[in-house]
Amino acid sequence: MTTPVLSPCEKVHIIWNGKRYLFFGGYDYHRMSRNERLHETIKQTLEIHGLNCGGSRVTTGNHPLHIELEKKITKFLRTEDTALLPTGYMANIALFEVFEDKQIFVYYHPKTHPSLKVALKMSGLPGMPIPEDMKAWHSHIKEHGKKPCVVTDSVYSQLPPLKDYEKIVEKYEGVLVIDEAHALGLLGEYGRGVVEQENISKKHLLITGSLSKAIGVAGGFVSGLKNCIAAVRETTSYATTSAMPLPTVAAAIASIDYLIENKHLISLIQERSLKVKQDLAVCGYDIPLNASPGINIYIENKNESKRLADMLENAGIYPSFIRYPEKPDYFRFTLSSAHSEEEIELLVNVLKEFKYFDREGE
Repeated sequence: MTTPVLSPCEKVHIIWNGKRYLFFGGYDYHRMSRNERLHETIKQTLEIHGLNCGGSRVTTGNHPLHIELEKKITKFLRTEDTALLPTGYMANIALFEVFEDKQIFVYYHPKTHPSLKVALKMSGLPGMPIPEDMKAWHSHIKEHGKKPCVVTDSVYSQLPPLKDYEKIVEKYEGVLVIDEAHALGLLGEYGRGVVEQENISKKHLLITGSLSKAIGVAGGFVSGLKNCIAAVRETTSYATTSAMPLPTVAAAIASIDYLIENKHLISLIQERSLKVKQDLAVCGYDIPLNASPGINIYIENKNESKRLADMLENAGIYPSFIRYPEKPDYFRFTLSSAHSEEEIELLVNVLKEFKYFDREGE
């Protein structure tokens, strides 16, 4: 399958194969990438500071804007410190570089993002998927005698049982690593993620994340306990990587400020996400009912997948069919705070119509 070439033409539309379509794909959840304040910030920063720092953070590329963004993220997440890296993927690699010499055993969620699995493999640490049975999990930890490192994304179709993970790391003095890439700026009362929503203790917590999702820019970070973040800054991954471009850093600062000032966007996307999922569940879709804006629909029959894709295209909606490493093919629709109620209703109606005819054929 050829990777589609898409050109955004406005906040919620793209050009595909020469035609304009309503777009429910990607992960620019608040369309901050098209926010005028961010654009102006980028222009001003580019004029004053240029584009490239010309070095890594530990050589000649450490700029006051980098430090300002780190402090901004730290204050927003209410952690002790934060280390910036150019991508969320690199942030996870750097964190596991810190873990390499530790006496820990890694337990990871089966659906953990590939970057975390790659980081674990590169570290050489022992690891396995999180056991489903809690008694078996406790027994396994006692058998090997190492501290547990529990690794998970904060958002899958179904939100993981973070409170259970929290109890494990507290009992055995381990560490909980949560990748908040798809929850930052979306979940929790103030958009601080699932950590805020579930009131997860920060005593044994490390948060990794991306600034390319709800923040709408680029970059990654590790945030948490001061001594752990200091160790991240000693890694090869951090030391030998070029610093984030300054216009991107300034835009990320402006984006976080914008979301703090416009808290209604957080509640808006949560409310509409939950409502849409409830509506689709009523008509037969197997969709976990949570406030995350991602809607995944798995259809095993290729003919039926083609039929849904055709229905979407005929309705003027881009058929967001995803082929992703280590996952089955599926349709992924992502709601945003920029979509109108009418645009969302159009998507829902197509999905309802597809399910109706699907039922008629049973």
